[in-house]
Amino acid sequence: MEILEAVHRRLSQLARRREPWPEALKEALLDVQQAVEQVAPGLLSGVRLPTQDKLLEDAKRLRRGEVPEDPAYAFWLHQALRLISWPEEGDGGLPGKDWAERCPACGGFPDVGYLDAEGRRFHVCAFCDTSFRALRLACPYCGEARADHLVYYEEGPYRVYVCRSCGERFVVQDLRLKAELDLPVLRARAAWYALAEEEDVEV
Repeated sequence: MEILEAVHRRLSQLARRREPWPEALKEALLDVQQAVEQVAPGLLSGVRLPTQDKLLEDAKRLRRGEVPEDPAYAFWLHQALRLISWPEEGDGGLPGKDWAERCPACGGFPDVGYLDAEGRRFHVCAFCDTSFRALRLACPYCGEARADHLVYYEEGPYRVYVCRSCGERFVVQDLRLKAELDLPVLRARAAWYALAEEEDVEV
């Protein structure tokens, strides 16, 4: 967990790139690789990037919420996309922003969330960090809203929601129990649970 926290804290310090899409993606990938190597040498050493056409297609799919199968590659690409500006909607890229579980600023999907002081649920965009109000009981990935298909367990100020329909997990911090929202720590925890074996987690 400590290594994941260090990686996410280092990545949170990277500056957004100003080069136009898609030229910025290559530079962003290099920035992420160098940052990760400083904290966790070898973490991305086994990852092979695909051809440029495949890379751009994977980037578009990831923005729509379709995550590549290789978790290390998906992580690398996701972190690079956080550093660049996405093209305007007519230019090949933004997914629709009309779904409640999408970011109202950029159309991206959330990767973590929090409960505010009044218990209201907010999600944080995986790409631009915008916070937005979310449904209290709904999977942000598939939209499942049936109570018997959504379960969660608590670990201190964190809640791990598990959707029994799509199998995805979503980590939320309860600010009533820990008032300071630390996104690198929260994202490291989300990555930890994503890597955990299903049978090792009691829900």
